[in-house]
This record gives sequence, C-alpha cells and structure tokens, in this order.
Amino acid sequence: MKNVKILLGVFAFAAVMVVLFGWGGPIVLKLFLHNDYARSVILLVVFSLIVYGKRMNWSNGLVIVIALFSFFGMFIDSSGNPVYNKPLEWIISPFGQLQVDRHVTNYAPGQFSITENVTILKPDGEVTRLSSIWLYLYRLAQYMVLYSIIGTLLSAIRGKQPERWPIPVVTVDETLTPEMERRVAAELKRREAAGTALKVVPEDVQAQVRQLKQEGQLIPAIKLVRGHSDMSLGEAKQYVERL
Repeated sequence: MKNVKILLGVFAFAAVMVVLFGWGGPIVLKLFLHNDYARSVILLVVFSLIVYGKRMNWSNGLVIVIALFSFFGMFIDSSGNPVYNKPLEWIISPFGQLQVDRHVTNYAPGQFSITENVTILKPDGEVTRLSSIWLYLYRLAQYMVLYSIIGTLLSAIRGKQPERWPIPVVTVDETLTPEMERRVAAELKRREAAGTALKVVPEDVQAQVRQLKQEGQLIPAIKLVRGHSDMSLGEAKQYVERL
C-alpha cells in the first residue's frame, strides 16, 4: 500500500508539472511577452503575496524585496502599460506626444528578441527618438515608489492580524495541596539547616580562635576558622573580627 501511494504521488507531481510547463507555462510566457497589463499585474501580485505572506515590514526585509522587484521589473516590464506611462506622458506633454513601442521577435522556440522604442511626436509632425535608458530609469523610480506604498499598506494590514497558527497557551494550576505545602516547608527547612550547618564553629575551636585573636595572630585565627567550617576567606575574617 505504501508503494502504491508513492507511485500515485509521483504520477500526480508529474501531471502537475506537465500542466504547468506544457499548458500554463506557454500561456504565462505569452502574456509576459505580448500583454502590457499582464506583466505589471503578475509582478504586483507576486510582490504582494510575498510581503503579505511573510509579514514583511521596513524592519525585516521589506526594503530588500522592494529593491529586487524594482530592479527586475525595470527590465521585465520596461515598456510598462498605458496606466503606468501616464505620469511620463504628462512630463513629456509640453514637448509632444509620448509613444512607447515594444517589439517581440521569436527567432526559434524559446529564443526571443525584445526591443523598446521611445519617441516623441511633436506638434509639427517631427519624431524625436529618446534613449531607452531614460525609460529604464523612469520605470525603476516608478516601481520603487509603487512598491514602497503597497508594501507599507500590506505590512500595516498584515500586522494587525493575529497569527494563523497561534502558539497554544498551557495553563498550569499553581494551587498547592496541604501535603505539597508540608513537603515544600520541610525541604526549605532542610536546605536552610544544610546551608548553615558548616557555618557554625565548634565551641572548643572558638576558644582557640579567641586566644589567637587576643594574641594578635589574626591570620592563624582565620585559617583555624576556615579549617573547621566552609566559610570563605571574607566570611572567616568577619567572623574573627566579630568574635
């Protein structure tokens, strides 16, 4: 039964790949090459899904995603669409009418040549061709502004939503039974006794320490205290001084 499930899984994976690359892939490629709106919309959708799904904001990688999508969008969608080109048309309007043409030539399966021509049609009929560099720079700036606005809005919306899979909170009953309280008290008493047992110096040793202190032999007195207890050097010194 396990082997049958593995074979069915491999078959399902192969079927999905065939559908994606054999049917869906050419459709998406055709849209990217020949449809001005499709390139812009697909880039925008993928960008939004990444930012929204990963809960990105300006402090955890949003700026990197904006930079990458703006850079690749500048080349993939350099010609843009009529909506994206409206601001550029307004800038060029004092000089003439803006015209952005995209030509796609298919030399062989999987081999394409794409060229963009940017021209200004002046009122007197003269046509002036602009360098494509200006179009690339405009598209880069436009995508950076557009993705910054959308990324900020998506991060604000996503930040207000709770986690899809919240971490379960386990509540613990901290009420102690009388028996548990008795055991805790006994353990605390035992630890207190164990902690102070070695701090007490026997009476015969105390007499020797007093004698040494009276004779001015503080160092031997301190060593004698430490030899019959677990006091530190500082504690033994204070003990001798108070004695």
